Amino acid sequence: MPAVSVVDGWEQTEWQAGRRDVRPVGDGPGDGPWDEEERMTMDRTAGTVQALLFDLDGTLVDTREANYVSYRDAFAEAGHELSLEQFATTWGRDSRDFIPDLLPGVDTAAVDRIRATKSRLYADQLHRTTANDALIAFLRLVAPTHRTALVSTAKSGNGRAILDAHGLTPLFDVVVWGDDVERSKPDPEGYLRALEMLGADAAYSLAFEDSETGRQAAVAAGLPVLEVPHF
Repeated sequence: MPAVSVVDGWEQTEWQAGRRDVRPVGDGPGDGPWDEEERMTMDRTAGTVQALLFDLDGTLVDTREANYVSYRDAFAEAGHELSLEQFATTWGRDSRDFIPDLLPGVDTAAVDRIRATKSRLYADQLHRTTANDALIAFLRLVAPTHRTALVSTAKSGNGRAILDAHGLTPLFDVVVWGDDVERSKPDPEGYLRALEMLGADAAYSLAFEDSETGRQAAVAAGLPVLEVPHF
């Protein structure tokens, strides 16, 4: 399935061959070089979207710098180093999964201490986050008429702080945090739980994701995915 990005009122399709076509939102099949698969996807979703499910970090809010600084300092307090290059390889993953990968042999208690320290430090880094104004404007537009969910790998405490800082809390009917599930993205558990709570059919809903890890989770849940480019 082609990946579609919606930014500033434009719909951007990334073709499997690597070619990119951009058209204003509202144009449809027959108005450009749509392939048959894309035509079928748009026919299925047009006018029938039951629910919209959003990732948080990197999708609605760019939290990369805030997360890196917090994890770097948490690692340092535990006697470890974390480079920006190392952190870049973890994007979209749950810290329960990537900390052991970055620190082979570390025990669960040490992982939990680093995660707790990161959460404590994160509150002082919210000024380093940037809202995706275009996507948030779209969310505000559709929230009154569509079921909406947030599905994030973030811990609930940090995630709620981000939502409050950017005025996003009232926009979601359902929120599933990383600590609400046993298996984080790319496992589909979070998306499946949100769909169940919304009472929505995955085939007639849409997920918004920026990372490959998140995209895999949404696809595994049966959701079409709109890929959000870095902003």
